[in-house]
Amino acid sequence: MPFPDRPPLPAFLRWLGVPLTLVLLAAAPLRSQSVRLTVPEENFRKEPVVTTGNRLATVLEGTVLALAGRQGRWSQVALEGWIWKPSVSPDTRDGLDLVVSKPGGENLRERPDAGSRRLAILERGMLLDSVAASGNWVRVRRTAWIWSESVTETTAAAAAGSPPEDAAESVSGAESDERVDPSDSNAAAGAVLPDRLVIDESAVMLLVSPDGDTLAALNAGADLSVLDRQGEWARVRLEGWIWEPATLPADSAAASDSLTASDLRANPTQYAGRRVRWTVQYVALERAEAVRTDFYEGEPFILARPEDRSQGFVYIAVPPELLSQVESLRPLQMIEVLGRVRTGRSALMGVPILDLLAIR
Repeated sequence: MPFPDRPPLPAFLRWLGVPLTLVLLAAAPLRSQSVRLTVPEENFRKEPVVTTGNRLATVLEGTVLALAGRQGRWSQVALEGWIWKPSVSPDTRDGLDLVVSKPGGENLRERPDAGSRRLAILERGMLLDSVAASGNWVRVRRTAWIWSESVTETTAAAAAGSPPEDAAESVSGAESDERVDPSDSNAAAGAVLPDRLVIDESAVMLLVSPDGDTLAALNAGADLSVLDRQGEWARVRLEGWIWEPATLPADSAAASDSLTASDLRANPTQYAGRRVRWTVQYVALERAEAVRTDFYEGEPFILARPEDRSQGFVYIAVPPELLSQVESLRPLQMIEVLGRVRTGRSALMGVPILDLLAIR
């Protein structure tokens, strides 16, 4: 009797006399199999090859991934978790619908809570598929490749620690819009926590916020005063001395009209993060190829000439919210841009790159 809900057995398998039941049973374990990362961190790559520009994310130890297939010494796996919604933007490339747009990338977490465990650090420009939403959090998935020797097979029961896809329903509307869960398990238990922390033998990153950019790497022995706590995060104060001649001017946060493209090329790291206000000649809107390592692949950028054309070209990265405005510009039109210096000298062409903040 035929089974209409099953695919027909391929002709060559019928010829070999292989029963359909055996074929289905042989394929089933791979679909439900999972692996767990057993090293401190590993690269998550777009293709099963080590090349510049194909790294999508850094997966962290203990993260469970759904196994989709194998190729040589590589495993194709699905990475899934929660990301802060303002850090992604809509996109339609490669059949996916989101892209990580936050400069510096963003954390992928086990639950829609900034205090939950980090699964991976996603690179800016990584494309994602949205699965569910919970307030200002989005559950996302991406299938790519990881080095097989860095993972070990795990049972379905062991992988069940990951939150179900309908976890959004278990988050109340009042809590879903909060980046940080206001509940503190330590406080609830009545534990008395220390007001000082000392870094152990491993270096610890000091961040702007629990999901923010890195400010510094703190070495073993650094003594910190605790100002506040949110879940497993502590806001701290560190006192010390710095060499003042190495600092930027006090007004460095303000937009500068005096810094030129030549200044940036001559001191590519000194002016990173500075704001500049320039009049430039718009040439074209382009998208970055993988070889332009100062951009994420496909990132839109303006090709422009500074007002003093003897200084060559300038690249100006365009965020999603300003893309439509840039698309309306005419070639050779003079425009005034407010930008933040990404680098004073790009790796490929040696030209300054700005992040566009405003245009007129």
